[in-house]
Amino acid sequence: MNTQLSRLLPLASLVSALFLSGLPTAQANTLAENLAVMEKQSPIDINAHDTKFQQLSPLQFNLSSDTTLSVINNGSPDETKTAARANVLPGAGSVTVDGDTYKLAQFHFHTPAENLENGHRFPMEMHLVFSDANNNILVVGRWIQGVDGPNAPTTALDPIFNDLPKNTTQTHVFNHFDLNALLPANTESFRYDGSLTTPPFTEGVKWVHLAQPLQMSSAEINNFSSLFPPNPLSPLGGDARGIQDLNGRVVLTDVPGFASAVPEPGTYAMLLAGLGLIGFTARRRLVNPGLMTSVA
Repeated sequence: MNTQLSRLLPLASLVSALFLSGLPTAQANTLAENLAVMEKQSPIDINAHDTKFQQLSPLQFNLSSDTTLSVINNGSPDETKTAARANVLPGAGSVTVDGDTYKLAQFHFHTPAENLENGHRFPMEMHLVFSDANNNILVVGRWIQGVDGPNAPTTALDPIFNDLPKNTTQTHVFNHFDLNALLPANTESFRYDGSLTTPPFTEGVKWVHLAQPLQMSSAEINNFSSLFPPNPLSPLGGDARGIQDLNGRVVLTDVPGFASAVPEPGTYAMLLAGLGLIGFTARRRLVNPGLMTSVA
């Protein structure tokens, strides 16, 4: 099967899904045609073989510790939309990276997770959506790991997940929310250029995926998943988009020990030291042929 045909086959299913979700046929066809030539789509499988280790610019978060959230149902059940979205007040948060400051607009959730880690799919993923003064979008993603029973931690998200809006007519307001509770203490990350994961799948989105998962109750994750009845057009279920091809992209990371695309600084230094030791030993053997016998 040629490459172009293999890319067009899944687009046919997408057109059907978009049409059944209410998107006019002409608009669905146009979107599919645009996707046929897009090569930097999200989500992806973040795997060691396509990842390069290097020092990354710091993530400078400035998030409110006491703000108000307006949580809406954005169209569940619908595979082209997210179920629960938390809109934040203007000025409630920002992140500065590579000299550019992006303001937080909202955060939402996908179940199951969209981006994979070495082929592993977490039960849920959170996306914090930021934009800069030129409307460039940056998404900070974080995997969510379910914990069962009495060991389930208490999180700042508990009030939201225990009172999810069931339909698009409901808006639930949560006061005194600490946005900093959404971030891990360790902000090592994976970074790549991608797209939105919902229509129109716009490219040019900068992705920063935090490596440390957030733990929360499996029961709360199931509460969210229950908003999505089985859908034959969405094989993953929930509101998750399928994995997209990397098309030659390389993911950058500052997570030690993860990447295998190139040697990490520590590994490279050890390799050089090992080669130096081998060379030193070989030279000594040439000078003193009895060295091997004495060492043995």
